[in-house]
Amino acid sequence: MASLEAVRRKTLAFLDERDSAILGLACDLIAAPSPNLPGDETAPAAVVHEAIASLGLGPSRVVAMEPHRPNLLITIDSGRPGPRLGICGHLDTKPVGEAANEWKTDPFTPVVDGDRLYGLGSTDMKGAVAAMVFAAAAVAAGGGPPAGSLTLILTADEEYGSAKGAEYLVKQRALDLDAIVLGEPCGVHEEWDAIRIVSRGISCFKISVHGTQMHSSISDQIESVNAVEAMARILARLRSELALTYSEHPLCHEGPTVNIGVKAQGGVGFGVLPGFAEFWSDIRTIPGMTQVQLGKDVEAALQRLHHEALGATMSMEFADHLAWIAPTEVPVDHLVVRACQTAAATVLGSSPPLAGFPGASDAWPFQGIGGIPTIAAFGPGLLPLAHGPNEWVSTQSVLQAAQMYALLALDFCAGPSV
Repeated sequence: MASLEAVRRKTLAFLDERDSAILGLACDLIAAPSPNLPGDETAPAAVVHEAIASLGLGPSRVVAMEPHRPNLLITIDSGRPGPRLGICGHLDTKPVGEAANEWKTDPFTPVVDGDRLYGLGSTDMKGAVAAMVFAAAAVAAGGGPPAGSLTLILTADEEYGSAKGAEYLVKQRALDLDAIVLGEPCGVHEEWDAIRIVSRGISCFKISVHGTQMHSSISDQIESVNAVEAMARILARLRSELALTYSEHPLCHEGPTVNIGVKAQGGVGFGVLPGFAEFWSDIRTIPGMTQVQLGKDVEAALQRLHHEALGATMSMEFADHLAWIAPTEVPVDHLVVRACQTAAATVLGSSPPLAGFPGASDAWPFQGIGGIPTIAAFGPGLLPLAHGPNEWVSTQSVLQAAQMYALLALDFCAGPSV
């Protein structure tokens, strides 16, 4: 049997010969729309099916809550006992949204300009998916993982809570793995600026304000409460009044991120004094925080702002499907962390520092529900470019990702002695 170092060299040589094919697959995935909402991943799934067939990876296993929401599993098994790794990318994207007129190119037409590949989902995360497919093919071409198995996990519904994607896979017990690495863009200020082993959570809630609905022409004659005015005063003060309870985390130096007023609505229209208004908020949580304590912190802030309500009544309600997605973290000495560091050092010349991922991700269903240690983000691209107009990913980082995913799989599956 060839040495692991010889297999590494063969694997990298396989990828070096296929740079254009890797980028071609990324382009094909961008050209296969999958905005969520509404949510339909059949187009990129078909692209993946064609790619794995041409690469000799064999058929994928499709696990789907609904026919148009496929999750794809492609496993390369060594036939020998050993660590089992999953590398995961999601097939859906955010919608183009209200920024459609800000795009300089068609969001669904891939455009390469210099080292930049433009298109919706290029950085979040169809570039990473293309890299994963070819990384799996490279591992297979080299004889497979040295032990255990490598499973490519391509999920639906990540951009809208994962209920039909990662969470469904976990609840169906479709995964038998020791660790998972997510290909979310790990760059914030520059590409590959951290290996993000913490996934911050998210808690979403609404603040409702109740006043007096009546004819607006007599609001100065009869005692009344304008719910929209009251809401505006509360919204403007809540950020400064809210004191969240949390302990500092070494990989989340920024602490929780508070977004007050991500949406506001209320009132009926001209001629009607509004009797109801509400605003929505989201808080990105860090390990150690709890939903119960967060709720108490918000309620306490509202109580302190009672005098700002102009006589209106206020109430807090957690959002239905995003009330609490807990943060996750992987121990710094875990085998999968060390394998990511080794792969990065080989390809990039040095390993990026460990850090937290600013957003929530599929790490919650995989680790929080399924108990599978999950790296929150180890992928090409810059997170600030995601979910906005003129999204792009550097072509170099996609090619680097393919190399790192392949090396990561070889080292992880070889076990802790490597």
